[in-house]
Amino acid sequence: MKSLFIPRGSTENNPYQRQLADSLEELGVDIDYLSHQSFFLLKVFRIQKPHVLHFHWLHSFIVKSNFIKSFTSSLLFISQIFILRLFGSKIVWTVHNLKNHDNLYINLDKKVTSLFAKLSHRIIAHCDAAKKEIIREFGLHDDNKVCVIPHGNYISSYENIVGKTDSRKYLGLEDKDTVFLFLGLIRPYKGVLELIESFKLINDNRVKLLIVGKVWGDDLAFYKSVEEGCNSDPRISFIPGFVPNDRLQVYFNASDVVVFPYQNILTSGAVLLAMSFGKACIAPRLGCIAEALDDVGSFLYDVSDAHGLQKSIQLAIQEKEDLSSMGIHNLELSNQYNWPRISKITLDVYNLCIEKS
Repeated sequence: MKSLFIPRGSTENNPYQRQLADSLEELGVDIDYLSHQSFFLLKVFRIQKPHVLHFHWLHSFIVKSNFIKSFTSSLLFISQIFILRLFGSKIVWTVHNLKNHDNLYINLDKKVTSLFAKLSHRIIAHCDAAKKEIIREFGLHDDNKVCVIPHGNYISSYENIVGKTDSRKYLGLEDKDTVFLFLGLIRPYKGVLELIESFKLINDNRVKLLIVGKVWGDDLAFYKSVEEGCNSDPRISFIPGFVPNDRLQVYFNASDVVVFPYQNILTSGAVLLAMSFGKACIAPRLGCIAEALDDVGSFLYDVSDAHGLQKSIQLAIQEKEDLSSMGIHNLELSNQYNWPRISKITLDVYNLCIEKS
C-alpha cells in the first residue's frame, strides 16, 4: 500500500509526520510526501498511484495574502480534490485544527474545509471531544466517517540526557525555585499575554516563569506586548526565537510545571511533548487536552473562569513537593500514545477506505 502525505510538514519543528510515517512503513506502507504547492494534481499523477492521499494541514492551500488570491487558491484546491476523487483516489484528512489560527477569511475557510470534509472518505480526530467538534463544525451526518486516533508521544523524538541541576545552572536558576515554562510558537490564541498577567499576580519571589519560543509572524505590536510584559517582572525570562531540538531538554528539565494557557484549542502536540519529558502541566479543560491529561498529573481549569489560570499556578506552588511525581504520572500516561499502536489504527483506516471502493 502507498500513502501520500500532503502537505509535508517541517520535521525540524515537529516530528509528528516522521514518527507516523516511520511506524507505518514498519507495517509495510510505502510513504511519500508532497510539499505544499497550489497546483499538485499532476504531481500526484506522476507519483506511482497512491492508494491514499493523507491530508494534514489544509490552510496553506486556502489562506493567501489577500481575499482574491485566497478565493482563487481555494477554488483550485477543491477542483483538484474533485478530479482526484473521480480517478479513484481515497482521501483521508487528519484534522489538527478547525480553522486557521490567524482567523483570516473565516467564512471562506469554513466553506472550503466543510466541503473538503464531505469529500473525504475518512476523517481522523485525535480524541472524542475533537470528533464531536468536527461533526458539528462541518455539518457531517455520518458519525462513522470520523475515526478517533490519539496524537502520538515524543518520548524517543528528542535528546534527553541533561539533568535538572545542569539545566538550571545553564539558565541561571536556583534549585529552590519553582519554575513554570511556556515553550513553543508564541501566537495570540495561545494566551501568553494572559499567562504573564496571571503570573504577575502571584506574590512569591521563589517562583520563576520562562517564556521560550519564536513569536509568530510580523506583528511587532504583539511582540512588543510580550517583551514588555516579561520585562515588567524580574521573575519572568523571555527567550525569543526558534529553539533547536537539542535545547528543548534544557528548558523542560529545568522546569517544574509546563503551562498551556490556550484560549481555544482542538488538539495539542505540545501537551504530549511536555508529558513525554515527564512534566506536570497546567492547562484548560479544552478539546483533546482534557482527554490526554488528568487531575493526577495536571492542574486543569475552566477556561470560562477569569482567575482559573492564576489559581492553578498558585495551587502548583502550594503542591511543589508533588510536582515531580505528577510528571512521572504524565510520562506513564504518554506511553499509551505510542506510535506502533497509532500507526496500526491508521492503517486500519486506510484499509477501510480501500475496502469501501
